[in-house]
Amino acid sequence: MALSEKRWQRLGTLCALYFAQGVPWGFMATALVSYLTSRGVSDAQAGDLTAIVLVPWTFKLVWGPLIDSLTIRSMGRRRAWIIGAELMMAFTLLGMVAMGDLTQELKLLGWMFFLHNCFASLQDVSTDALAVDILPFSEQGPANGLMWGSKLLGKGLGAAVMAWVMDRWGLPTAVWVQFFLLVSVMLFPLCFLERPGERRFPWSRGRAMPALGAPDGDVRNPALVLKDLGKGFSLTATAAFAVFGTVKLVGSGVNEIVNKTLYTQKLGWGYVEYSGVLGLYSIPPVLLAALAGGYMANRFGRRNVIVVGFGGYALVAVAFAVCPGLWHERWFTTSYLLATEGLLAMGSVGFLSMAMRLSWTTSAATMFTTYMTLSNVGHVVGNKLAGPVRQWLTFDVGDSLVGVLTFVPLSEPAAATLAYQPVFWFVALASLCPLFLLPLVEPARVDDARAPALAPSPV
Repeated sequence: MALSEKRWQRLGTLCALYFAQGVPWGFMATALVSYLTSRGVSDAQAGDLTAIVLVPWTFKLVWGPLIDSLTIRSMGRRRAWIIGAELMMAFTLLGMVAMGDLTQELKLLGWMFFLHNCFASLQDVSTDALAVDILPFSEQGPANGLMWGSKLLGKGLGAAVMAWVMDRWGLPTAVWVQFFLLVSVMLFPLCFLERPGERRFPWSRGRAMPALGAPDGDVRNPALVLKDLGKGFSLTATAAFAVFGTVKLVGSGVNEIVNKTLYTQKLGWGYVEYSGVLGLYSIPPVLLAALAGGYMANRFGRRNVIVVGFGGYALVAVAFAVCPGLWHERWFTTSYLLATEGLLAMGSVGFLSMAMRLSWTTSAATMFTTYMTLSNVGHVVGNKLAGPVRQWLTFDVGDSLVGVLTFVPLSEPAAATLAYQPVFWFVALASLCPLFLLPLVEPARVDDARAPALAPSPV
């Protein structure tokens, strides 16, 4: 049973691995922090714990060159890294179980989750590299939609179900559940080889099989990996897409922060209500958008899906900006949250699929990881800019013309929130402008530079 031969094995394995990535993310970022705060942990302590958990995900730029430089080729280019990362994740979970309930030892709990996420981020990079290696061009669009949807399902399970488990049986039981879930997912890379004839385990019979575009040998000079990475980004198409990836989420990052203050401080939404819409009600539209985006990427082209996703996001922000008179209507504000989440998911699937399409060198893992990291950087920059943007674009309603651009008559409560209107114009502009880089992103130019044996795919 080899991933290179069977489509259902490829998709099943990648979706299972992405699902396994989503569970600890939802558990640690949502369920665990909520559980600890309900037991008296302060905001500062919860913030410190969250920061410790997130730091390992910045190591992805280190993992990419590493897994491209070292491997056990007789077991496949990526399987050894995935299995090793999952084993270490399992050991860290067992270590937490052996230590009992660590909710009174926040520093130790933070360091244990720090270690766990070091290996979780390694598994993430290895899985992305595996996807780049084994997915034919014709499958990349649908596969990215299914993978992203699986991660969202895992995140929801990690947040909702693990919170319920902790509430009934405590933190150690929730960790045990994740351990058994992780062991179950590990069966996929253990059972399925990358290519026929490879070893299942280091002591099994088999040999390294040739992989198109892959270097020979188990060890590669990291300097060559970095040189190859520079070669990959030397094309106009790949460099322009890197810039696009860096700036595409700035607008949504601002929107994400400003929505919280607008909804909870000005529009009368409670924290539970706001979180419920984003965490529970958004799952169906987000999953539908992710799956639709994946299949549309192959049928209509990756760039078109990106334009629909992020362009639609910008248009929805415009619609919200011009209708402040409806901001106190729950159906309107709820629709805005659900629409932006769905369109963001669709655009993200298109971005993932295009990033995979453009990762053309033998250092594909590093190149793809770089695209993903740049996207995260843009998101963080947007979050950081939210406060300054609000300050720069806040006007006194009586002294400005921003209220002229409204299509719905303003009530007195709506007029009080009008100072937020320019921020959503900024969100729309920041989401729309990066799309003008997409004409430079021509996969055909990558095909010209790629090894002739690799057949191009229509985009």
